[in-house]
Amino acid sequence: MKKRLSTKRFLRKTKGAAIIEFALVVPILFLLVWGIISFTRAYQRLNALTSSLREGARVASTLDSIATVPNRTTQVRSHIRAFSTAFGFTVDTSRVTVDASTGTEVSVRVVNYPVFSGISMLFGLSSITVSRNAIFRCERNCGD
Repeated sequence: MKKRLSTKRFLRKTKGAAIIEFALVVPILFLLVWGIISFTRAYQRLNALTSSLREGARVASTLDSIATVPNRTTQVRSHIRAFSTAFGFTVDTSRVTVDASTGTEVSVRVVNYPVFSGISMLFGLSSITVSRNAIFRCERNCGD
């Protein structure tokens, strides 16, 4: 009888249960918060990239055809870098290409740009890349 009574007493004791529950829930909570922060920062980088390319294409569409192709590309890249820095994220302009070969429109493009770079090392997120393109009609004759 005494043995059965001590087992019931043991099962009724809840001392330390809160710390065990906390230890089980906290890693899941931290992982959820980390994921929300990482995806928010990646979306911010994507938005800054898209806006910067659009601004670069706008600038490229106003440049005169007198500017040589390398000079135009350099001007557009420097404008993209300055515009993206205002967002708090500097775009790697070595990946940016400027094409005005049609003579009627200018295209500013980036291919395979890493969005999660420097943000996440887990789950292979750093290998996710995006491609963006911004096209504007030339204000002047901007053919190459």
